[in-house]
Amino acid sequence: MLPGTPTTGGGGVRQETHTGEADLSGFLLHVSHDLKTALRAILVHSDLLLKSHQAMQVPGLEERLGFIADGARKIDLLTAGIASYSVALQIRRELFQPAPMEVLLRAVLAKLDGEIRANHAGVSHDKLPRVHGEPDRLMEVFENLLHNALRHRGAADPAIHIAVEKQPEAWLFTVRDNGPGVPAEYLESIFQPFVRLQGSQRPGPGLGLAICRIILERHGGRIWAESTEGSGAAFRFTLPAE
Repeated sequence: MLPGTPTTGGGGVRQETHTGEADLSGFLLHVSHDLKTALRAILVHSDLLLKSHQAMQVPGLEERLGFIADGARKIDLLTAGIASYSVALQIRRELFQPAPMEVLLRAVLAKLDGEIRANHAGVSHDKLPRVHGEPDRLMEVFENLLHNALRHRGAADPAIHIAVEKQPEAWLFTVRDNGPGVPAEYLESIFQPFVRLQGSQRPGPGLGLAICRIILERHGGRIWAESTEGSGAAFRFTLPAE
C-alpha cells in the first residue's frame, strides 16, 4: 500500500488521521493538479496539430501525435485517480452525516446511465439503509464497484445486483456480478494501488478498489472480494449500523 494507508483500531473503528497522512494527501493533491494542468496543454496542442493542414503533409505525424494524445489521456486518468486517493485520505469522522444509501446509489446509476446502456447491463438492488458517513465518498464506493463490474465484464450482458444484510452491529453490502471472476490468488492484491489483472488492456490506473478500501476503513468498515473464476465476483463491504 502507499504510505499513509489507513489501519483500524480494536473493533474496526478508524483512528484519527495522522499528520503524516495529511501531508501525503496534500502532496498527492498538489502533484495531481500540476500534472493535469500540463496534460491539458499537451492534449490541446496535439489536437491543434492534428487539425492543422500543414501537419497532414508530414508522413507519420498524425500517427505519432495520436500516440502522444493517447498517452496523455492515460496519465490524465492516473492523475484523477491520485486526486481521489488523496481526498479519501482526508475523510474526517467529525464531518459525517446521515447518508441514505439508496438515494446515493440512484445518483450513481444516473451518472453511469450512458455506460450502463452501452454495455446492455442490468443493475438491480435491495432496499438500502441509511448509514452515517460522507455521502460523496460513499457514492464513490458504489461508482468504483459498478465501474469495475462493467469494465471487467464477460461475454454475456452484465447483470449486477447490490444486496444488503443487517448484522448485529453493521450493514453488509454485496455487489455481485456475472463477469469472468477473479482468480483466488488475486482476491487480496486487487485492493492494492495500481494493481490491474489485465494490465494495460483495461482503462484506468488501477486505483478504484484501493480507494474503496480507504473510504470504507475511514468509515469503520472493511471490504473484501469473493469469487470463483469463471462464475462472477462478489465485492462485500461493511458499514457500521446507526
